[in-house]
Order: sequence, then C-alpha cells, then structure tokens
Amino acid sequence: MNNTVKTIGLWAAILSLLFAIGYCIPQILSTAKVIPHPQDLFWLFLPSLFLAPTFLLTMVCLHYCAPDELKIWTAIGWSFAILYAMAVSSVYFTQLSVVLPAELKGPLAEKQVLIFESKTYLMAVDCLGYFFMSFSTFFAAFAFKTRETRWLYRGLLWNGSLMPLLVLAFFYPAFFYLGALWMITFPLAMINAAILFYKGREDGLNIKLEYGAKKGVAFSLTGTPRPAKD
Repeated sequence: MNNTVKTIGLWAAILSLLFAIGYCIPQILSTAKVIPHPQDLFWLFLPSLFLAPTFLLTMVCLHYCAPDELKIWTAIGWSFAILYAMAVSSVYFTQLSVVLPAELKGPLAEKQVLIFESKTYLMAVDCLGYFFMSFSTFFAAFAFKTRETRWLYRGLLWNGSLMPLLVLAFFYPAFFYLGALWMITFPLAMINAAILFYKGREDGLNIKLEYGAKKGVAFSLTGTPRPAKD
C-alpha cells in the first residue's frame, strides 16, 4: 500500500465514519420528535450528501489493499459504490437545494413528485442507493477474509447483509427499526477500514502474506508475488 492510498483511504474512512455519526444522531433525535419536521431533514440530508463521495473513496482505496487474486471482489464493491453515490447524491442535493427551501416557506402538495416521504419517488431512489451500498460492502468483504482483517471482513459483510431489511423497510416501515442496525455495522466497517489504512503498508503486506500462504504463493518485501519454495 503506497502512501497516497494510505492517506486518502485513512481520511476517507474517518470522514465516512464522522458523516455516518452525523446522520445517526439527528435520525435518533428526529425519531424521538426532538427536532421538528421539516427542519430535521436538513440535518439528515447534509451529512448523508457528504457521506456518498467519502464512502466511494474508501471503497476505491480498499481495492488497492486487496491481493491481486481477490481484487474482483473489491472491484465489484466500488462499482456498486458508484451507483450508490450517484443515486443518493441526486436525492440529497435536490432536497437541500430545491425542496427544503420551498417546504420551509409552506406545506407542499402531497402529489409533489420531489417530496421526500414514505413510498414516494425520491424515497425509492434513496432506498435503491442504500441497496447498492449494501451490495458494495457485501462483495468487498470477501477480499478481506483473513485473520489480520477479520473485523473489517465482518463489518463489511454484516453491513451488506442488511440489504433485505433496507428494501423491506421501504414497503413495510416496521422494518425501519431493524434496518437501524446500519448505525452499528457501517461505523464498525469504517473504523476497521481506517485501522487498516493507519497501519499502512505493513498490514497491507500481511494480508497478502496470509492469503499467499493459503495458495502456496510467497511475496517479496515489495509485495510482489513469487512461487513459494518447498
């Protein structure tokens, strides 16, 4: 792992964690009716908008940490991360720049196509975005199924496994509370991604060494694969 990947990945993972926390706190306060509507939407959408690009950068940097033989999993991961970022960014930017300013001036018509409420068009797009995020972390997890990165593997996999709940929550709001496990699984994944980037080249090499040992492949000190000696 070179210094550029380590630095970008570390800050992307940290910012993803902070933006996720920045979403979780207002979500809890909004559910408890502490923050009035529609003001609560501003505090929900703003950190979520910034989470999209930082999560994408995190997944791209994780791709460069994976052993070459397993990069297919991280490539699938950041491909779905692109779809996630595109979907949710369009929703949150539209809400922050167009819908919320209008809504603060007075109630919008219930049939307004851009309104963000249960089973509306933009809610469906948002749900689709997090469907893609779940796919992203689920597939990327399989590139880090080693002893050195077991908690990163678990965080990514557990977050991806929430995908059915997030989809069901769109049609049946009761599943929203189960989907709230995202507040645990996503930070867990980002914390362990940050740890991987912080430890840098040494742990990146350890991933390859452990994976190579299972496949009968040794690695030089530069991380270049070569046939293992008998």
